[in-house]
Amino acid sequence: MRSLKIVIAGAGSIGCYVGGRLAAGGANVHFLARERVQSDLNQHGLTLSDWTGFHAKLSSDQFHVTTDESVLHDADLILVCVKSKDTQAMAQSIVVSGNQQATIFSLQNGMGNTDTLKTSLPNHTILPVMVPYNVVYQNEGHYHCGTEGILYCQNHPKAQALKQLADAAQLGLELKDDMLNIMWGKLLLNLNNPVNALSGVPLKQQLETRGYRRIYSQCLNEGLAVLKAASIKPGQVAAVPVTVIPYILSLPDFLFKRVAHKMLAIDPDARSSMWEDLQNHRPVEVDYISGEIVNLGKRVNIPTPMNERLIRLVKQAQDAGNGSPNLTPEQMISG
Repeated sequence: MRSLKIVIAGAGSIGCYVGGRLAAGGANVHFLARERVQSDLNQHGLTLSDWTGFHAKLSSDQFHVTTDESVLHDADLILVCVKSKDTQAMAQSIVVSGNQQATIFSLQNGMGNTDTLKTSLPNHTILPVMVPYNVVYQNEGHYHCGTEGILYCQNHPKAQALKQLADAAQLGLELKDDMLNIMWGKLLLNLNNPVNALSGVPLKQQLETRGYRRIYSQCLNEGLAVLKAASIKPGQVAAVPVTVIPYILSLPDFLFKRVAHKMLAIDPDARSSMWEDLQNHRPVEVDYISGEIVNLGKRVNIPTPMNERLIRLVKQAQDAGNGSPNLTPEQMISG
């Protein structure tokens, strides 16, 4: 019996980590990648690690990596891991490949990617997947996951194939019925990404600093007010409901460290993907995270000044091309 062919469409940090974990579990994984990533993985193989001590080394014969989009043609499962701005282009690549049978999973930030894929691929089953963790490229094919969490996928009969492969690879994945609410809950948590990117410090250090926490808390409160006005109830994707997190963030440092010990149980070097994008001079996804709150806020007449400020600061840093501007909390507030 032929093993299911999985194509990772967009071999960035998340794509390489998730695809690599599946390949380590014996799955038939193909990476559709840029030339730089293809060369890196062919030369060094794929090394995976996480903050708990997990470590796996895959040789280049345990997976296939290519820049040729024809790899999509006979795929059974396609995991779309490109940036949100590239979703439409990847959908068109799938159309051009002639693929008729694949179940397509969107492992992307933002709220509109599944709809974008469905518009171009109306005959395919498109399922959203929430990725809770941060993965950073280190060097020579090494991808490190610095925070905890498991994948959540829309419950659907065609999701069972990915669920079985993830279970075989000991890659946590749960099927959920309320994925829209879960995606909104994840987006709220991601409102910290621009704070981290602008601070230039690891997530743990940033969260241990009350000034940064207050900025994150204001972003969350704006987001919660917008979703309430829009009659959207965010799903729980953290140890506590997202509605409680602003209160926890506002605590003095000594109390926060006691109450939020689980929130701080992360790799001391973990950072947000937005920080990594700034450092590597790649386009940031702030419009698909904070921008979702700002745009919805305008539709329901709820102001979102802190989220708007951070969008502006992140875009200024992107245009400057010097990586993170290493802003203090005071500079973020007054910037």
